[in-house]
Amino acid sequence: MKRLFAILLVLVLAFTSSALVMAKAKEGPPSVCVVVGNASDKSFSESVARGAELVSRKYGAKTKVIEYGSDETKVLPTLEDLSDGSWDIIVVAGYNHLENVEDVAERYTKQNYVLLDTQIGPGYPNVYAADYKGNEGAFLSGALAAMVTTASTDEMPYANPEKVVGFVGGMDITLINDFVLGYIQGVQYIDSEIKVITSYTNSFTDAGKGKELAAIMYRSGCDLVYNGAGGAGLGALEAGKEAKKYSIGTDSDQALLFSNDPEKANLILASQLKSLDEHVVQLVERIMAGEEIFGLNESLGVAAGVIQLSDNEYYNTNVPQWMRDKITELEELITNGEIEVITAYGMKDTDVKRIIDGARP
Repeated sequence: MKRLFAILLVLVLAFTSSALVMAKAKEGPPSVCVVVGNASDKSFSESVARGAELVSRKYGAKTKVIEYGSDETKVLPTLEDLSDGSWDIIVVAGYNHLENVEDVAERYTKQNYVLLDTQIGPGYPNVYAADYKGNEGAFLSGALAAMVTTASTDEMPYANPEKVVGFVGGMDITLINDFVLGYIQGVQYIDSEIKVITSYTNSFTDAGKGKELAAIMYRSGCDLVYNGAGGAGLGALEAGKEAKKYSIGTDSDQALLFSNDPEKANLILASQLKSLDEHVVQLVERIMAGEEIFGLNESLGVAAGVIQLSDNEYYNTNVPQWMRDKITELEELITNGEIEVITAYGMKDTDVKRIIDGARP
């Protein structure tokens, strides 16, 4: 009798659990509000905002994008105003908003939050957080840069004999230096003799500074500069156009963003995509399928398809087939663990500096 009761109990619990998942899946898409600085920055924030647009277009979800501009003091009161239950999910992007999300998540326990580009500590069951293995995408960017700078002018007309490439970063912080280390490793995986010049704009919005630093790099012998500086990186792309040298963009597919300027677009050989837009869509689909994502921390890279190089008409036209094949090969080696990309996270600052300085000309 006890055994029969136990079997019935298991069946009831299994049916109840299944019914709850089915009920969640039938509720339709969750409403999504995205909070970003500048939804038209042609980089990080725009990619997140585009995720809301894709969710609306694909599933008919109620969505909204709120911009706080450059005044980050607006973020906390904005989150407080939004946390009244009107939105199923509030998406916040940026490592610098960790404390704001921790604050509201503790006070508005029935509100669900998504925090992108950083992880959160334990004790936040209403927060899903994810960071991204930007170092893996930077490795691919570095490998491409190395192949370009060592190519003949028959293949790459604006390449020069100097074995030196550049990196313009937003700030001298772990997040950006994770890119730098991956980039250096990718460059030297292809050719250990290639040098890498690294400079920082100390801003994610100062495009003028990004242009100035990239221009110095081009004059110093770089024939390709890769940027990881948000909106400031747009200046690096402009410097590439003026110097008639190559660029690699970041976060968004920046060549497509300048399709109305073919001269600039054709010099942006690729962009390291941090596909935040697709990640937002994936999260909504997981919720619609009944998966409980809140309370999770995830770290996503090449293997998850979130980090990759752009594959567009400019890449396919301007990058030789053998280079593209090599990038595909490297993606597979990263995915199966045969290449382990170094990371600045957990590394001593002195060791990070040693690697960066050691790669300089």
